[in-house]
Amino acid sequence: MDTLWLGYDGLELPFREIAAVLLYQPILDARIALTFGSVPRGVQAVVVTAEGAFLPARWRADQLRRRWARWRTGQRSL
Repeated sequence: MDTLWLGYDGLELPFREIAAVLLYQPILDARIALTFGSVPRGVQAVVVTAEGAFLPARWRADQLRRRWARWRTGQRSL
């Protein structure tokens, strides 16, 4: 699997486009809204893309980071 589902309908991101995973803080709402159009309910983390987009995630930041790390480890072993 090369994409990470962020917990919202239709919101997936290729792992290679992830630059950072942040804990959700309300101060990030403006950045999320700028990228996504709104701040959906249940946001627990924010995924920052290589292009600087801030996307909401319903998953906890630690869960997303583990999935991202597993993907990176798998890529290195190919």
